Amino acid sequence: MKKSILLVSATLATGAAMAQSSVTLYGLADMYLASKKDAATGLRQSSVDSSGTYESRFGFKGSEDIGGGYKVNFQLESGFAMDNGGAGGVSFTRQSWVGVSGGFGDLRFGKAWSAFDDISGAALVAKNSTLAPNQGAWLTTSYKDAPNNGIYYATPDFGGFSGVVSYGMAENKTATVGSGSITSMHVKYASGPLFAGAAYQTEKATGSSTAIKFTRLNTSYDLGVAKLLASYGKVSFGSPSTNEWSLGADVPLGDGWLLSGGFAQSKGQITGFSSDTNYTGKLVNTVAAGAGDVKRTGMSLAAFYSLSKRTTVYGGYRTNTIKTPGAADQKGNVLALGMYHLF
Repeated sequence: MKKSILLVSATLATGAAMAQSSVTLYGLADMYLASKKDAATGLRQSSVDSSGTYESRFGFKGSEDIGGGYKVNFQLESGFAMDNGGAGGVSFTRQSWVGVSGGFGDLRFGKAWSAFDDISGAALVAKNSTLAPNQGAWLTTSYKDAPNNGIYYATPDFGGFSGVVSYGMAENKTATVGSGSITSMHVKYASGPLFAGAAYQTEKATGSSTAIKFTRLNTSYDLGVAKLLASYGKVSFGSPSTNEWSLGADVPLGDGWLLSGGFAQSKGQITGFSSDTNYTGKLVNTVAAGAGDVKRTGMSLAAFYSLSKRTTVYGGYRTNTIKTPGAADQKGNVLALGMYHLF
């Protein structure tokens, strides 16, 4: 249960009352047991890991009604590893922003989820968990999700339609080197059983004239007996590019059970990224000219059972294969059982 701390309203000497404010402490604890075979090395490892479905986290968020239909809001959120208690780096690595909202929309300054991240996983199988078929198959999941030094704006809802733009700055420009930046946007429609969204993000490394470009198209339709899920992605860096897609379904079985399964694939010239969180660059590797495309596939089946409104157990199996031109196929898999708890 979320614990709310209500700040007591005080009365100014003039007799005017201050607006009421609230601060909420919240979090999520997620742990799972797994047997994993790494596709690249072929090694199998048993592990007790954190964040199988959602990243374990805790945070504070608050809002103050300042009148005239406007609110001042803030959020501080830190991710951590349940298996060893580690956090590392900046204390609030997930989000740290302050902003204002009203009839005009929602404006935030600081470290917030990018517009691309807002809908990136909206139509992915198995809640986009470690059991999702795109894990180990897609490259578009390597985008920067929460840029530093950011500005974020979300429009109001217009009959189910809405949009977001965000921008993150490296703030490290010199006389000879241009600073890096992350520009992101999305538009979506969400009303009744239908969801459809399109997102685009460019990441320009410090001193680079070429940006990595990410595209995502998501859609889902809830039939009642099942929700159909479809997603498409593309990542490019100049000429090299990789295209990706995923199909699946969420099937509620009643009594708190959800079954989710699907298939994902990526195919293209880009073999991987080495991400750097400080805008100093992402290294792109590509297959040799004329060698053909790298093809990655993933399949999975996962089940989720709600023990209560706050606690869910989950488990499932995922397998993935990497086919590289001129090399032997690489195969990996994950068998996992876990639980997450909201507070």
